[in-house]
Amino acid sequence: MKQLDQSLSARIHGWQLGPLDYLLVVPGMLFGSYVMPLFIIALGLWLGWRFGLVCLMTAMTTVAITGPMKHWIGRPRPEPLEAARAFKLRGLVNNPSFPSGDSAQAGAMTTLLILLGPLAWPASLSFLPLIPLCMFARVYYGAHWIGDTIAGVIIGAAVAFAYAYWFGQFAGSGLSAA
Repeated sequence: MKQLDQSLSARIHGWQLGPLDYLLVVPGMLFGSYVMPLFIIALGLWLGWRFGLVCLMTAMTTVAITGPMKHWIGRPRPEPLEAARAFKLRGLVNNPSFPSGDSAQAGAMTTLLILLGPLAWPASLSFLPLIPLCMFARVYYGAHWIGDTIAGVIIGAAVAFAYAYWFGQFAGSGLSAA
């Protein structure tokens, strides 16, 4: 399974998408430690402080799970890419690879937006592309293997389902509770 994961990921690592590099950096960094706090603040301002608080608790729990797992499992990240990239996203990360924390946050925040956000079902599924875009960008920039991103999304979505169940009424329908 590891060999399949690495061979599929290596194909993506070798791609050169040219101008699309500039677009992929957004989902590649949106759920990372540099931008995620701003994303949570923006969600809180948009959807109310209660929703923002549930997002914050979900994000912190996701980090509390994925952080120790990375060091416990210790899977090395892919070698720095030979293919040219507009951004050196791989250079921003140096901890172990598995599971992907960014993909976990993408799974968590997207799941909360689908379950508790402002759009009714099935329109709420319009947030869903954030997950594969983040996953692809993390692999494309050489920060992860495909399996890392899949595991991350599963962890993040599971945490979000739990928080949506426990705090769904508190968060409200996603409309401003202030």
